[in-house]
Amino acid sequence: MLKIMAVAGMQWSEVREMFPDKFLLLEDLKSHIENGELHIEEVAVIRPLKDGKEAMDELMRAHNKVFVYHTKHEHISMPVRPKPAYRGYMQ
Repeated sequence: MLKIMAVAGMQWSEVREMFPDKFLLLEDLKSHIENGELHIEEVAVIRPLKDGKEAMDELMRAHNKVFVYHTKHEHISMPVRPKPAYRGYMQ
């Protein structure tokens, strides 16, 4: 049974206090790009994940602004990779 929790509009420090040492399925609500990295400021917690296997499965299904992250990290930042061009054409 899939339990969806959705706690919206939280700072990462608050999330880390609520879910210590957990993988979480999250949605990016507020972020900015700086020096080639996406820095996420505000998230919605969709649900906690039970282990690394479930985290990997969810990561493979994640799209748009949904992602998986572990609360051991003090800040949420990820490298931004440009979309690859196909025969010189980029969308």
